Amino acid sequence: MKVALLFVSMPVGGAEDFLLSASKYLPVGIEPRFVCLRSLGVLGEEALASGLKIDLVPVFPSKRMNPLGMLRLARWFKENGIQVVHAQSYHDQLFGVIAAKLAGIASIVHQQKTFLELKGRKGFWMRHIYRRADHVIALSEETRRDLIAAFQLDPEEVSVLPNAIDPALFKPAEERKAIRSSVGLAPEGFLIGSVASLHPTKNHQATVAAMALLAKKGVALPTFMLFGEGSDRASLEQGIRESHLEERLILAGRKRPVAPWIQSLDLFVLASHWEGQPLALLQALECRIPILASRIEGNTVLLGEDHPGLFDPGDHAGYARLLERAVTEAPFRDEILNFQKNLPRPSLPLLSHRLGDLYTRLAVRT
Repeated sequence: MKVALLFVSMPVGGAEDFLLSASKYLPVGIEPRFVCLRSLGVLGEEALASGLKIDLVPVFPSKRMNPLGMLRLARWFKENGIQVVHAQSYHDQLFGVIAAKLAGIASIVHQQKTFLELKGRKGFWMRHIYRRADHVIALSEETRRDLIAAFQLDPEEVSVLPNAIDPALFKPAEERKAIRSSVGLAPEGFLIGSVASLHPTKNHQATVAAMALLAKKGVALPTFMLFGEGSDRASLEQGIRESHLEERLILAGRKRPVAPWIQSLDLFVLASHWEGQPLALLQALECRIPILASRIEGNTVLLGEDHPGLFDPGDHAGYARLLERAVTEAPFRDEILNFQKNLPRPSLPLLSHRLGDLYTRLAVRT
């Protein structure tokens, strides 16, 4: 059975990483076909170089509606024997669901956000897409309820599939100094890191502010590395310069593979204003790194409301106090780790088999 995993492009992101990892654990007899509608993107190029089959079907050159492109995509589905289409974001869902209907095959939309207000043209098309998809996947039970209410969906065709990470890649470091040396880092010294795009929603400006507060206080600052790229780089660089943090707060760029960089850390931080269900937190959990994170829904779903490392994303002083404590107090880091070891972990192999069962059910039904 052939399943098209549809993307406009495949940049470095949670949805792309999740499906690339999950595809390795799908049941025998299911062939995933990664399909990009505009360009391959960083992950697409990386997966292609590793030998994975990635199809570029360039039917979506811009953000405009393109009925001819949808017809071409439907034809491609038929010519390649696709039986189920699985789409992750608005534009590939729009193209994927309509093209799947034209091809007479099943479609799945996979959603991380909730939609309590749907306005304008996008709201119209999202109602159209979600009501015509054969199945909807949500990241959490709360998101599932919100989607059912927002789109008036059949509850039987809305399921929950949380994010998970590949246990073969993310695991505790056996020898941290050796891993640091392998990626060009100094083997000694306290190292903090965050894996997130350089985008305002990731709230890296709060990290600049918290580090600046600690510097003014005279705290001996450790090295803090931000792994990622994005539109906020220039403003972050300016903030780092103005706060005289160039030697301590490093914009390290995008790192692939990211596992050894996370394994190199003594502390992991995610300060975001918004998250769906961040893979970076799961990766840090599996690598047994103590975590500090903003108290937002996407983070607390994974870490729990009582995690000792939570802070308000807008409270820079509170963030700074927690950061100082985590750096200077080993017992506090141990407290965080002891809390984290009891947290439930989604199993990627198990979730992949559930996904395979869903593909099979929908393919048989259509």
